[in-house]
Amino acid sequence: MSENQKNNNAQDFFLYLLTFLALTFLALGAGSVLFQAVNKFLPDEISNNFDQGGVRFGIAAILIAGPLFLLISRFINQRITSGVTSLEAGVRKWLTYIVLFFAAATVIGDLITLVLNFLGGETTVQFLLKVLVILVIAGGIFAYYFWDMRKTKLSEKALKINKLSAIVLVIFLAVVFVGAFFLIDSPATARLKRIDSQTISDAQSVDSSIRGFFTQAGKLPKTLDDLERTGFSPYLQSANEIEYVVVAENTYKLCATFERADIEDKDVSYSGEDLSQWKHAAGEVCFERIALDENVKGLPIK
Repeated sequence: MSENQKNNNAQDFFLYLLTFLALTFLALGAGSVLFQAVNKFLPDEISNNFDQGGVRFGIAAILIAGPLFLLISRFINQRITSGVTSLEAGVRKWLTYIVLFFAAATVIGDLITLVLNFLGGETTVQFLLKVLVILVIAGGIFAYYFWDMRKTKLSEKALKINKLSAIVLVIFLAVVFVGAFFLIDSPATARLKRIDSQTISDAQSVDSSIRGFFTQAGKLPKTLDDLERTGFSPYLQSANEIEYVVVAENTYKLCATFERADIEDKDVSYSGEDLSQWKHAAGEVCFERIALDENVKGLPIK
C-alpha cells in the first residue's frame, strides 16, 4: 500500500467516524423531541412525564450535528466522485456495519424500555406513537445505509437517490427543529423558572431544618438564627430571602417572593415532596407548615 493510500484511508476513517457521530446525535435529538411531543400532547393521566430538557437537547443536537452531518456527507461524496475514496474501501464498510450494529442495539434497548413502560401502565397510544418514532428514524437510517453499502458506482440514479435522501432529511429535521420551539418555554421564562425553583429549594431546606430542630428541641425556633446556633443551618443558594414567621406552637409560615406563577405548569416538580405543597402565585407567597406531622401538607397563603 502506498503512502498516499494510507493517508486516504486515515482521512476516510476520520470522516466516516465523524459522520456517524453526527448521525447518532441527530437520531437521538430528533427522537427526543418527538418523544416529548407525544408526552406533551398525549399526557399520561397517572404521571406527567413531559421533560423540557429532552426537547432542549434535541434542539441543540439538531442545530450542531445537522449541518455537520450534511457538510461532511457532501464532502465524502465529492471524494468518491473524484476517485479519492473508493466505494469498496474496507474502512467504509467496516465503520458502516459497526455503526449499524450499535444502532440496532440502541433500537432494541429503546423498544424493550417502551414495552416495560407500557406494561407499567403507559397508555397504548403513547406506546404505539413512540414505537412508530423509533421505527421511522431507525428504518430510515437502516434503509439508506444498507442501500448505500450495495452501491458499486455513483450512477445517475445513485446520485439522484443521494440528493433526494438529503432533501427528505433536511425537511424532516427542519420540521422537528421548528416544532420543538412550540414545546418549550422561551429562554426568559426558563430563567424565571430556574430562579423560582431555587427559591423553592431554599424554602424546602429551611423547612427541613425547622422540622429537625422541632424534633430535637420540642419547640419551634424563634428565628432562623436559632437554627445556625444549634447545628440545623439550612443550605441556601437563592438570592431571594426566605421569611420565617411562627404562627402557633407547632405551626409556622415560610414566605418568599416569586418571579412568576407556576400553578398551571405541568412540567414543574420539586424533589421529595408532593408537587401541590409548593405551587405558588407570582409575587410574595407564604406556605403554612406544620412541624409536628411531616405528612400534613402545607397550604400556600396569598
